[in-house]
Amino acid sequence: MAEQDRGLSERSRWNAGRRVAVGDRVVVRRHLEAGQTSHLYTDVIGRVVELEPELVVARESGEQVRIPDADVAVLKVVPPRPVRARDIRAREYAGALAWPGREYEIVDGWFCRAGDDWSYRGNSAVPVLPWASCSELDGVRDWYAARGLPLRLVDVERLVTSDRMTLGGVPVDPARIHADRELLLCTVASRDLLTVVDEAFPAATRPPVTLVDRPDDDWLELYHATAGLAPERVRPAMLATAGLVGSGPDAGSPGPGGHAVFARLEEDGELAAIARGAVTTGPDGEARIAVSCVETADAHRRRGLAEVVTGSLVDWGLGLGAQECHLHVFADNAAGRGLWAKLGLEPHHSLRHLVVVD
Repeated sequence: MAEQDRGLSERSRWNAGRRVAVGDRVVVRRHLEAGQTSHLYTDVIGRVVELEPELVVARESGEQVRIPDADVAVLKVVPPRPVRARDIRAREYAGALAWPGREYEIVDGWFCRAGDDWSYRGNSAVPVLPWASCSELDGVRDWYAARGLPLRLVDVERLVTSDRMTLGGVPVDPARIHADRELLLCTVASRDLLTVVDEAFPAATRPPVTLVDRPDDDWLELYHATAGLAPERVRPAMLATAGLVGSGPDAGSPGPGGHAVFARLEEDGELAAIARGAVTTGPDGEARIAVSCVETADAHRRRGLAEVVTGSLVDWGLGLGAQECHLHVFADNAAGRGLWAKLGLEPHHSLRHLVVVD
């Protein structure tokens, strides 16, 4: 453990052996040099954005404080701010609207979606209404069975109790439930992210980004999940978004709506970086932009192009009223978590996809 975070977690008994990781909220008591202040120490409170080669903590203001190991007197990992179940549900609903697949329907409180068999989000049901329950899944199972698909659920932290899953009134054998990798849904205020991008990549020197309304074949070939797949197979799900019907007998139900756009950053005639953005509005009335499919070509990595295309999407989304940005990152993807932490994105809740097999 000490080798993974260079012993920083041992600076306080409070951590009880917990390793410090990028994205954690921490309180760091640091030594001050003579003359900096009349006090010997000062506290830095924020989230860890870098561990190597030394600790960097981002305050809520966005300021990033670099702290040499020798200056760290005490470091405590503190729990994340409490998150309400309704806030989790609102973001999951907005995310489902941003990736609804080619076919979707609310069944027993679950947002069932189908027609996307190539992404981790595809053909899965998301709990978006308060009464979505793992003890009442027969309707969801039948919806997928009618389309020749297995029952696949998004197991969302605090919303799903997968250990109590029943079908036909009978508990499901845990051996039938296969779980994918854990994901984190991370969020940040759009303006805060744009401030970080503007400071790191001044507009005068920033490479231009083009926003288009559909992904071209070279865009789909660069994205790792669609590379090598027929464009006509994957493009419909890429283009799909949904909204909530505002009036009439179907008011509150998902229907046509949302906005999707695709970022292209080219250098010397070559596609260097891409990303997808989708603005949707959940049942709480808040517009949010979901960023996904961020990819940089091998020859153009480590130059901040992912941050640039992300910033262009968030700026576009802000023009449509999206005050918050959210995206998924795999929990075990240290490099990805570090990238998003630098842009201010903090984990909001965790989720994973479950498949119930015969």
